[in-house]
Amino acid sequence: MNREGGIHRKGGILGIDLGTSSVKMLLKSRSGGTVKVKETYREPAPSGWWNAVKKALSRLDLRKLAAIGLSSQVGTYLVNGEVVIPWSGREGAEELSEIRETFGRELFFREIDMPHPNIISYPVPRLLYIKRHYPQVESVCQPKDFLCEMLTGRRLTDPYSWRGLAKLSEGRYSQALLDRIGFPVQKLPGMIPVTGRAGETQEISLEGNLLPAGVPVFIGMNDFYASLLGMGVYGIGDFFDITGTSEHLGVVESDPDPDTELVSSPYFCGNVHYGVTASAGASLNYGMRLFGFGDMEPMESLSRKPPVFLPYLNGERAPVWDADARGMFFGIDGACEKRDMAYAVMEGVVFSLYHIYECMGRPRGTVMRVSGGAAANRVLCEMKAELFGVPVIVPEETDTSALGAYMTAAVGAGRYADFEEAIEHNCRSRECIRPGGLYQERLKQRFSIYKELYPAIKHIRRDSL
Repeated sequence: MNREGGIHRKGGILGIDLGTSSVKMLLKSRSGGTVKVKETYREPAPSGWWNAVKKALSRLDLRKLAAIGLSSQVGTYLVNGEVVIPWSGREGAEELSEIRETFGRELFFREIDMPHPNIISYPVPRLLYIKRHYPQVESVCQPKDFLCEMLTGRRLTDPYSWRGLAKLSEGRYSQALLDRIGFPVQKLPGMIPVTGRAGETQEISLEGNLLPAGVPVFIGMNDFYASLLGMGVYGIGDFFDITGTSEHLGVVESDPDPDTELVSSPYFCGNVHYGVTASAGASLNYGMRLFGFGDMEPMESLSRKPPVFLPYLNGERAPVWDADARGMFFGIDGACEKRDMAYAVMEGVVFSLYHIYECMGRPRGTVMRVSGGAAANRVLCEMKAELFGVPVIVPEETDTSALGAYMTAAVGAGRYADFEEAIEHNCRSRECIRPGGLYQERLKQRFSIYKELYPAIKHIRRDSL
């Protein structure tokens, strides 16, 4: 018998990560073998999510499945099972300003164990928006809650996926905040711990396959925390950079920061203090499409005095907080070539992270763990190591959110005693890139120029062109 009182299964454990554009699955056997699948959504709606999940499941051997763990994007809300409000939407902007001005910092610390960040997609502003614009609302959930219901018939969630509304130290919604906005808790998913057993799978027919009934499903957590866990970020002082469409740069600290303009929230053994960019992934895609990155050597590139790039193609979150900000190149001359522009794009993305790091008070860490698609770009990792002055560790497993989902199920099912043991067995490093100290001062000098550019031009809006 395992800890949940069910029959111990010797088969594989499956981690499912329901992302913004696709679902990723990672199936690990007890012997350590790993199978991964990915399916892109045909539409960003519940039917698109579920069809992609079923298609991905159909490609796996599910006959001896021992457990399933879940993870998903958060900040996306499903109203009455039909209307999708995406994490990137502006719905709730007015409500965010209203609650930050009237609720007060002390209330948030008392009710959610953290200051409320300047993020529209957090639950309180979004639920207040939904209440005002959908008077017939019967239910609100997030993608993982929906997936849990489709698999088990039960709509449940975890505290970390509802940061900003959950009393994280007690694992429940804040009734005081719900009362302040007049939203009934009965319209939200039930809440259980991240390693809690949500239920068992219903039998689900798949194309040429079958998901059997009776497989335990563990609720897991949001994709950000799942990714941290899958990277092996767990102890005080662990420094991290999660690349992707947006990019999360931060550190695990012992106590919350009550005065930060970034995010400081409880995370297992401590608090994560971090900022999130809006345009890192878009900027890298833009640079690749227009200039190509090819073989690049930062020292050689710097000798050519390339332009400085502001990577605000989709506006910017931390630390600028301006959705209308846009990108720019500064310092172009007649000798500027494609390779100089390509270098500037990469450098600008790294500078956007260092800007967050400065706002955090430049905390010291022994290493920086990176994950996501951009972690495979060695030049980017080298520039981060050089500018931040710490070794950059690239994990062996790149789908860290799916791995984190697997780990929550593995701990919940009793395969590992705790997350420390799960990390020891699953979070291996592929590469460690150490700083050479050869061009750190040059980067810092260029960063000082980077910081001056946005304040100098922010009064000029793109719609005036």
